[in-house]
Amino acid sequence: MLTATWFIAATLAVQQPPVTQPDAAWPDDKPLTRIVQNLGHDFAALPSTDTLFWLGAGGAGAIAVHPVDDNLAAWADGADPGYTKIGAVLGDGFFIGGVALGTYVVGHAVDHSPTIHVGSDLIRAELLNAILTRGLKIIVDRERPSGSGHAFPSGHSSASFTAAAVLAEHFGWKTGLAAYATAGFIGWTRVHDRAHWLSDAVFGAALGTAVGRTVTRGHRERTWTIVPSRTAGGFAVFVVRR
Repeated sequence: MLTATWFIAATLAVQQPPVTQPDAAWPDDKPLTRIVQNLGHDFAALPSTDTLFWLGAGGAGAIAVHPVDDNLAAWADGADPGYTKIGAVLGDGFFIGGVALGTYVVGHAVDHSPTIHVGSDLIRAELLNAILTRGLKIIVDRERPSGSGHAFPSGHSSASFTAAAVLAEHFGWKTGLAAYATAGFIGWTRVHDRAHWLSDAVFGAALGTAVGRTVTRGHRERTWTIVPSRTAGGFAVFVVRR
């Protein structure tokens, strides 16, 4: 069921164009031959109020759930793995990367510019996320509940939330709801299977969301902008539709 959800969501572009724009508005970013150029552009676009909001929320969330990390890991130690093992497959970088590449290839096969562009965005976003996630894993080098290293952040969570963010930005909240629900399930399975602490999954989710939204920024007719602002009572965050 969940595997089908990923494949259906990733190929929706064939039946449901993201927005009513001419094909010229959806160029092929050539994610396979212009890796360096695209990465440079995406890294430059990463610093933003939107990224700050998501990473700040992820950091705050990770700190908030940190006190229950040990308790959850102790509970998971005696839990039956059962169906949760599917999360290790669905959130694997090679699986999601394969879906991204498949979407791009299908777009070219049917000569459909929006599908090509969505596939390109998925490839670009997953590559950027992989670099950021791996870098943080090496720098932090947190021990996993299972005893191995490189726990923080969860790569399965960040990769799945990256894909969910790209699909949500292109296809709207209905597709986004299914994609984020699947990503949330994947993050939970990593905690359930003692591959990660809950705080690893929480920050990974925020990182992936920030990356997916960065790569797709400006690709829709309407965008939502997060604007922090001082108020008489202190501080507020406004979400503005443009």
